[in-house]
Amino acid sequence: MLAHYRNCQNDEDYAQFTLYFIRNRKDFNRQFSLADALVHVLESIPNSRIILITDKMGAMIGWGHYRYLNTENELDPKGEIVFVNSVIVHPSYRSSRVFIQGFRYLVQQIIAENCGVNYLQFCAQIDNTYLNRLYAKFSRVIGQREGYHGIENVYSSDFGQLLQYLKLSSKGGD
Repeated sequence: MLAHYRNCQNDEDYAQFTLYFIRNRKDFNRQFSLADALVHVLESIPNSRIILITDKMGAMIGWGHYRYLNTENELDPKGEIVFVNSVIVHPSYRSSRVFIQGFRYLVQQIIAENCGVNYLQFCAQIDNTYLNRLYAKFSRVIGQREGYHGIENVYSSDFGQLLQYLKLSSKGGD
């Protein structure tokens, strides 16, 4: 199954993201109430970039959510760190192909938006063996933090090395 990707650009896109997030909030956090989800969306939209993931018919099957930070971990649209808050894809669409396809789309968006990015960072639950093994292929653990589900590993990847891993150029080509 193929997935399609597009950036949130207008109120309709943000409404589509919000509804999908609310309906699928347990994939993001098993403890999220409706109120938690609404607060999270309201806090996230102004400071983040959101990618909608759809099926071939245009129905939402997931999202990607990231923001730019400076070296002090403060929001900065031209920051050298891009922090991926979450990427959630419906279980029936999860595959290596969709992972690489989506990862390439994300990185190409970052290249187009912010040529000053030096690092891509994200987290994974410390007890999620599969994700930690996967992420170790292209990044390294730089610390730990308390997350929504408990302790998380914080990963960082040099952006230039990530481009090589994904076989992309800094001009966004395949």
